[in-house]
Amino acid sequence: MTENDVLIRDIHTICEGLVFLKNQQVQKAKQHVKQIWERLSKQDHLYYLEIILLKNILFLFDLDITEEMVKRSIKELEMYEALYETAELQVSVLVNYSYLLIRNEDIEKAMKVLQFGKELCASKKRPDLVCDIYFYKAICCYISRKKYLYNYYLKEVLQIICLVSNPEKVEEVMAELAIFVSSEEISKVKGKYEKLKKIQMKFEL
Repeated sequence: MTENDVLIRDIHTICEGLVFLKNQQVQKAKQHVKQIWERLSKQDHLYYLEIILLKNILFLFDLDITEEMVKRSIKELEMYEALYETAELQVSVLVNYSYLLIRNEDIEKAMKVLQFGKELCASKKRPDLVCDIYFYKAICCYISRKKYLYNYYLKEVLQIICLVSNPEKVEEVMAELAIFVSSEEISKVKGKYEKLKKIQMKFEL
């Protein structure tokens, strides 16, 4: 009924692209959503909702285009600070991009992106948003065989989760971690989390 609304059309296109992706038609999915960025990249400015759309289709583009989309989104979001809480979306865009870099084995660049995200959290006074940043830093360190730093960042993640008492986040972290580490390592991490929970309970009592 509102097919002339560009935003509605874009959402519809993304949904269709995700259907192709779910059916293992990766190239067809990429080709289907390509038109969205081709149009948005030519605009003088991006609207807030358009940036949210881009965040959800980053993974359907080649990394050089993704980098362009990320830089543009982070910059454009600064204009909306007076209207919206932009820090959370900015961090989410950076975390999604770092994940793509990790999957493409560009660990050094992923760490730079995550460090920028951490600095952004500090400048926006949003320490509550560093959990995902530390998590992917831990992954980078694990892949780079920097065991000490891996354990450090992962401990920070587990402590944050304990503080906010978010069991759903624990499951999310474990599921994501399982992509990169062994089942034995997952068991160790679960043990560390349980230990931290017990310590926290003692202080609460």
